[in-house]
Amino acid sequence: MHLHFKRLSLTLQKDNFKSFLNDGSLGTSLTSKEVWILEMATKLQEGVSNFTFQTSGTTGLPKKIILTKEQLIQSAKATLSYFSIKSDARFLLCIHPQFIGGAMQIVRAFVNQGRLDILAPEKILDLDHTQYDLVSMVPIQLNKLYKHSKNHLNDFKYLLIGGAAIDPKLEEKIVSDTSINTKICGTYGMTETASHVAIRYLGSILYEKVGPLKISVNKNSCLKIKGVITKNKWMQTQDIVELIDENTFKWLGRRDFVINSGGFKIHPEKIEHQLKKQTDQSLMITHLPDEVLGQKVVLLMEGRLPKLDFTLLHDYEKPKKILSIKKFIYFKNGKINRGDTYKKIKKKYPKPFF
Repeated sequence: MHLHFKRLSLTLQKDNFKSFLNDGSLGTSLTSKEVWILEMATKLQEGVSNFTFQTSGTTGLPKKIILTKEQLIQSAKATLSYFSIKSDARFLLCIHPQFIGGAMQIVRAFVNQGRLDILAPEKILDLDHTQYDLVSMVPIQLNKLYKHSKNHLNDFKYLLIGGAAIDPKLEEKIVSDTSINTKICGTYGMTETASHVAIRYLGSILYEKVGPLKISVNKNSCLKIKGVITKNKWMQTQDIVELIDENTFKWLGRRDFVINSGGFKIHPEKIEHQLKKQTDQSLMITHLPDEVLGQKVVLLMEGRLPKLDFTLLHDYEKPKKILSIKKFIYFKNGKINRGDTYKKIKKKYPKPFF
């Protein structure tokens, strides 16, 4: 174990973290997150059976999820196999370690018998040119790195982006940028599945499953998953997908957010994806009651009302009303809190709602 610009560099199969933590000689210089990482590594070394994680709360109330060590190990093996990452690789952990996306970087390095470097999320621009086999980031870090120091992206063989949707404008820039050679992937997964179960390469709309999973859909076209990571039981999601084949699907949106306007099922995320290509402002598609349509599509803007082109949208997808508020409400991971933002709009614009 070494302390340097990244604060910690760990060899998870060799370093004795327990004695280090008990010694306490450097304990006062470590952050609480770094201590948590060392404790997680110690539990993996000692064969602890169960691990507790908390969900982010973006699709419901935050809750604690218990995953077995076997689930974590199998998820890590699936990722390492999918990307053909050989043993003794190098990993970078630069996102929150206590959520599943960050914790799994620890597990992957442990399974791989490789080296794990730790960098505080807010220090992403402090990277040197160390070469990494696998890195995980959230979209805001990718945006920051591409804007201010994009040459660092080529220091990564594979870069996983999760936690929130990638900005469509940023994705288009990266895909068309011939100077970027790293393979960047958007991820689909959740705490309950020990991080991602499918990935899509930037520029593609299709997700491909990772590992020996079975995927299918229910009568509402919501994805369901079965494999070792779900204890070989079908896990039902609320994500509406178009199943392409037994390995591939197109994500359409959350069933919770679907708008029924005049009998048409509208996915807000699809409209948002199109409109975000035209503006850097935060926006959100929701609905209002309508005597004729039942629900009418409404566009919420954060800040001013820009001029947007709706010609690429179907008639039933085009917003029938555009409203704005000064500031949306966000979750800690940067995603818009749709429920609370909707309530905020109702307070500002009471008449259209009643």
